[in-house]
Amino acid sequence: MKNKILVISAILILSSAVFFGWGDKGHKIVASFAMKDLSSVMNIPQDWQNYVVDHSVDPDYRKGADKTEPNKHFIDIDYYKEFLEGKMIEDLDSLRMRYSDSVITKEGTLPWAVENTYNNLVKAFTEKNKANILLYMSDLAHYIGDAHQPQHTCLNYNGQLTGQKGIHFRYEISMLDSYVNEINASFEEGKPVKINNIRPFIFNIVTRSNTFVDVITAADKIALQHNGTGKYDETYRKLMWFRTKFFTIDQLNLGGKDLASAIYSAWLQAGSPDLAAIK
Repeated sequence: MKNKILVISAILILSSAVFFGWGDKGHKIVASFAMKDLSSVMNIPQDWQNYVVDHSVDPDYRKGADKTEPNKHFIDIDYYKEFLEGKMIEDLDSLRMRYSDSVITKEGTLPWAVENTYNNLVKAFTEKNKANILLYMSDLAHYIGDAHQPQHTCLNYNGQLTGQKGIHFRYEISMLDSYVNEINASFEEGKPVKINNIRPFIFNIVTRSNTFVDVITAADKIALQHNGTGKYDETYRKLMWFRTKFFTIDQLNLGGKDLASAIYSAWLQAGSPDLAAIK
């Protein structure tokens, strides 16, 4: 019995490490939306586009082997009193002057992971290094996707503070995976724009995402209360989707557009190299 409990615990831990994000399907939706928006301005080879979509989930699967990886996927931004007062400290060195490295790591480093990955992508484009271009495009897809998931921007990321444990999985995996076709059909074509400074760009994304946290927790309570069974079943998922689908679809579309703009801007900053000529 003891061994069985240990195995079950290990599976649950592994599942959390792998799936806390938008889940595989959500991340691939964001990446595919971005590739569609970029197709007319960057001439990205089709095999590159396919690679980025397929590998946009890779950072989740690195969490077990790389102990620095998990904290790159979130920021509990409402932990910081500066954020609650409307003046978040975005510079990492300045934040360190008020909070310890251990606190910053514990509360998540997502914005700076995006910034570092963006800078690495600029370097890869400049050097015309295909392997690194594909790596950092894929990683950027993941981290920017995470930034658009509200539960990656708050202390109450899994409903543990409101008696709603498991809400993270219920929202981003169980519910979202049930409506993939509707989400894919929602794609709205757009054109990427040049980003002048990636840091405030990503903090704006995080701030916007955080505004939807309470909507998700309220929808979860209402869906459970009114589904007639008191279970997290198909009826629950339908009610949850009914109350969250509009901003969820918007967030996934914005994720694709913001990712497209980030990749486009890195490419411009590197001098707009001809990608078709890079082997």
